[in-house]
Amino acid sequence: MKKLDNIWEKFCDTNTILQAIDNASKRKKKYRHVRTIIADPEKYAQELSDTLKEGRFTPSPYNVDIRKTEYGKVREIFKLPFYPDRVVQHAISLVLREKWDRSLTNDTYACLKKRGINCKVAPHNLNKKVKRAIESYRGRTVFVLKMDIAKCYPSIDNDLMAETYRRYCKDEKMLCLLDMINYNGKGLPIGNYLSQLWVNIYLSPLDRFIKEDIKARHYFRYMDDLVLLSEDKSQLQQWQWRILNFLWYVLKLESNRKRQVFPLGRNRNERGLDYGGYVFRHDFTLVRKRIKKAFAQKRHKPKSVPSYLGIVQHCDAKNLTEKITKRDNDMDLSQLLGKKIERPFEGDNIKIEAIVDREIEVLNFTIRPSEKKPNTLYLKMQIRFEGKKRFVGGGYQFLCEVLQQIDKSHLPFTTIIRNKRGYYFEGTIDEE
Repeated sequence: MKKLDNIWEKFCDTNTILQAIDNASKRKKKYRHVRTIIADPEKYAQELSDTLKEGRFTPSPYNVDIRKTEYGKVREIFKLPFYPDRVVQHAISLVLREKWDRSLTNDTYACLKKRGINCKVAPHNLNKKVKRAIESYRGRTVFVLKMDIAKCYPSIDNDLMAETYRRYCKDEKMLCLLDMINYNGKGLPIGNYLSQLWVNIYLSPLDRFIKEDIKARHYFRYMDDLVLLSEDKSQLQQWQWRILNFLWYVLKLESNRKRQVFPLGRNRNERGLDYGGYVFRHDFTLVRKRIKKAFAQKRHKPKSVPSYLGIVQHCDAKNLTEKITKRDNDMDLSQLLGKKIERPFEGDNIKIEAIVDREIEVLNFTIRPSEKKPNTLYLKMQIRFEGKKRFVGGGYQFLCEVLQQIDKSHLPFTTIIRNKRGYYFEGTIDEE
């Protein structure tokens, strides 16, 4: 493979840095320090160009933020200043990324242009390729090997990472800069823009080993998550040990203990392949449960709904979409795709305990069958409490029975909620 050389001048060019500033500022223009840079980008581009040419650039120390993900994992997120560090990393990507991307196989999909879970380019659409692979086993049992790398980013060997990017570039000044970023901490820091690109080229030898040495027909990698399909269970188990040996002895990594070989299910009662946000089975594909719950919770947010609809339209989710979009006030899909989505109840949710024995004004309400308890009702009630609009919800049967008899034309009305073996409106039951 021919290595890139004499790219330092192109990297330090103000046009490259201006493009890097524009790329790095996307979806971050709400931050004050970012707005300061983009207010006069030519000035800062020239300043950074001079700093790089004179060899005065050094990476800033990381600001570490501990976060707990939605999956319950604790992550250390490493943050760098927007200027100059993140701009420099985007500029490196502009001159080297094309070379890096071309070296990858067609079986990896994360953080790559024109590749992804639901990419429009069919040969690089992970969702469609997994479906086609499963369909090729129609009428036959297919087994799945699913594994991922334990603590992939922090476990990357910095010396091996340096050897990896030296296979693509031989410009000494650029390599010196890459070394400063690479050795600015152990492993690859989560949060660095270059980290997600470097993981791909670091794991590229694994892709080639699986495709060329093991000769797996159906193999997919999304960042550090690996999936292999085969009719032969014992073959997958042999592949598993060969992959574990390659990870340990060649890449100095190891798989976590969740790796498994299992038969792909045909119905909901059997296990499916949970991968890339979807759960794949022989004859149908569903969206992941966490995504389904998030869609239901954010169905009233105009900016969120189109993105979730874009996810569920690529699987068998017609019933799910109808159920979520028609849950409140018989909303249909066309209403959700509009520019503005009206939330049926305004204000913050408030617990009913906070308003017991206090005067409230009932403004609106909806009553529907409970989804959790059969033969019971669920109430959602818009109120005005202490001068502010709030809403309260729950399975309050006494309140439901009274409100079912009220014509909404008589709203609003003022009342007090009491609690005596259940919540009720004052004066509606015998309180003795």
